[in-house]
Amino acid sequence: MLGLYPELDPYDHGMLPVGDGNTLYWEECGNPEGKPVAFLHGGPGGGASARHRRLFDPARYRIVLFDQRGCGRSTPHCSEPDVDLSVNTTWHLVSDMEQLREDRGIDRWQLFGGSWGSVLALAYAETHPERVTELILRGVATLRLKEVQWLFGGGAACMFPEAWSRFLAPVPYARRGGDLLEVYHELLNHPDPKVHGPAALAWSRWEGETVKFTPQEEVVAAFAEPEFALAIARIENHYFRHGGWLAPDQLIRGAGKLSGIPCVLVQGRYDAVTPATTAWELAQVLPGAELKMIGDAGHAFDEPGTLHELISATDRFAAGWEDRSGLSSAEVERKEIRMLFGDEHVRRYEETDGQVGHDWQEGVPTLVLTTKGRKTGQDRKFALIYQEDNGNPVIVASKGGAPNHPGWYLNLQENPEVGVQVWADKFTARARTATGEERARLWDKLAAVWPAYNDYQKKTDREIPVVVLERV
Repeated sequence: MLGLYPELDPYDHGMLPVGDGNTLYWEECGNPEGKPVAFLHGGPGGGASARHRRLFDPARYRIVLFDQRGCGRSTPHCSEPDVDLSVNTTWHLVSDMEQLREDRGIDRWQLFGGSWGSVLALAYAETHPERVTELILRGVATLRLKEVQWLFGGGAACMFPEAWSRFLAPVPYARRGGDLLEVYHELLNHPDPKVHGPAALAWSRWEGETVKFTPQEEVVAAFAEPEFALAIARIENHYFRHGGWLAPDQLIRGAGKLSGIPCVLVQGRYDAVTPATTAWELAQVLPGAELKMIGDAGHAFDEPGTLHELISATDRFAAGWEDRSGLSSAEVERKEIRMLFGDEHVRRYEETDGQVGHDWQEGVPTLVLTTKGRKTGQDRKFALIYQEDNGNPVIVASKGGAPNHPGWYLNLQENPEVGVQVWADKFTARARTATGEERARLWDKLAAVWPAYNDYQKKTDREIPVVVLERV
C-alpha cells in the first residue's frame, strides 16, 4: 500500500486579497519547477493542513494549497460573529482560484479535491476547462438536494443513531421533524455564545463521528475544537441552505465540458458523508473518468485503500514531468497527451495514427484494441499498455487489481477475433490467454514497463490474465 510522502515545509507563502474584504492564505511546497497542482480542501470551511502537502511527490509537483474564504488562516475568520457570509459562495471561491492561479503565474494546473473540494473542483473545471490538466476527486459530491438531505435530513442517522442524537441535542424537540438546516441557521447565528457555541460543536462533531469507516476519538476531538467548529458549521450551513448556488444537477449536467480532461474518482463504498451513488452517477457521464471504489473505506482521505489510490493517481499524473521551458506548443501537447484516458485517448490515437497517444508516458507504449461487445455486438475500443513478443502485441487484463476481469477481456473470451492498431498499423488478431511459463515470462516483460501490475496482482485473488494478440 502506498502512503503519504514525508513531511515538508512550504518554500513560499503569503496572503492574497481577493475582494469583499477577504484575504486568502496560500502556500507552495515541493518543486517550484514541478507540475502545478491545487489542493482544494473540504468543508466548505475545513482549511488545508500540513498532511495534505504529503499527497504529492515533492520532487515532481509544485503543490499549491490555500484556505478558502472564512476559514483556516484566511481572513476574516467565520468564527467571528460579524463576518459577512453573503460574499462567500461557490462562485466567489471559483473567482478566488482564478485570482490565485494568475497571481502565482500558473497557466494550467491539476485539481485535487475531496468532499466539498470535489464540488469546488468540478465547478471550477466546468467554468475554466482550459485551465485544468487533470482532476482527482475523493469522497465525491455535487451538492444536490438528495446529497445534503442524506447527511442532514436523517439518512445517515440510520447508520449512526447515537451520533445523530447528539446532533439533534441543541434543536428544540418540537422542531426536530422540520428543516434542520433552517433551525441550525438560527442557532449558529444567535448572538449568545451559549446558543451558537453548543450548536457549532454538535454540527461539527456530527461530521467528525461519520467521516471515518471506523470512528476515531482524535478525529472527533479535532472537529470539536471550538473555533474550527464555529467556522465550519457556519460556512457549511450557509452553503447547504443555498444548495451551493448551483442549479439542480448542474455539475452532473455540465460534465460534458470536461471531455479530454483525465479524471480519477476515488470513493469509499461505505462513505456515510458523501454516499457512493454520486461518484457512480458522475462516472457515467464524465468522459473518460476512472472510478476507484474502495470496498473497505468511509469518507476520510487517509484510510489505507483510499490513500493508496490517491497516491497512485498523483504519481501517475506526475510521471515523466520535466521542465517545459523552451518547448513548442506541439511538444507540450505531446507530453500532456500521455495522460489521456478512455474514449478521448482512443480518439486522439486513431485520428493521428498514434502520433498522439501511443506513448502514454515515457517508455509506456499503448495500442488500441477493438472487441465485439458480448451483449451488444457493437465495436468497443480500448487504449491499453502493450509490449511485443515475437512480433505479437501482449496486453494485461489488470483493471487496477479489481476483483473482476475488465469488460474487454470478457468480450474477447466470447469472440477472440479482435482489431488492433499499433501506431498506424491496423490488423486483425486472435486473442489467447497465456498460461504457465509463458505467462510468467510475459508478465515480467509487461511489469518492467508498468511496475504497478505487481501491486494490482497483490490486491486481487484472481490471476490477472496476460493476453497475446496473434496476427491473423
